[in-house]
Amino acid sequence: MEILWVLIALVMLGFVLLPFLRRRRGAVGLVSPDHPDAADPANYGFVREEELDIRMPGPDQDLLDVLDVVQRTQDYRAAQQLLAGTETDGEQRWQRVQAFAGAASLELQQRPGGVGESPGGQWLRVWRAEAPKDAGGAAVHAEFLVQQAWRTASPGTDEFRIIMEEARAACGEAALLAPATPSRTSSSCRWPGGWTTRRRTSSSSG
Repeated sequence: MEILWVLIALVMLGFVLLPFLRRRRGAVGLVSPDHPDAADPANYGFVREEELDIRMPGPDQDLLDVLDVVQRTQDYRAAQQLLAGTETDGEQRWQRVQAFAGAASLELQQRPGGVGESPGGQWLRVWRAEAPKDAGGAAVHAEFLVQQAWRTASPGTDEFRIIMEEARAACGEAALLAPATPSRTSSSCRWPGGWTTRRRTSSSSG
């Protein structure tokens, strides 16, 4: 009798698992390009994986155009104008700040400078020197320091700590310069590692 109950339980379990197994069997998976079942995404209107721009969650053609101008001319003013025209609330401003900081950091990594050679990312230094009270430039500089810490030093080392402390100070300055809106009660600067500098602003006048 016990064997009969076991068999009945196995049959019922099989009925439950069978649809899942069939679904998994027919699921679409990745195969190598030379596989007989391989399909070209372009035939279905999709972009190839190697052509995807993973730097941003969505298209931002204005940012891409300005990045191209800044890196080609080494003139920060296009970036300054773009950030000045970007809403202070929302994720787009933060994404643009990250993109400009990342571009300057990568330029410096590729061209650290030397005798008779200007270091990469010089446009960001000029931006901070010529417009020290510009909120956009201050935010980009703070994020630049964070990215430099992660790119050039190891967490836990004195070098990493020193750069991050400098970034903390730059972030505080950026928070003080951040434009406030009537509906906004705080302005913050953030980066990996959970460090946040926040400035409280009054929501009422007087």
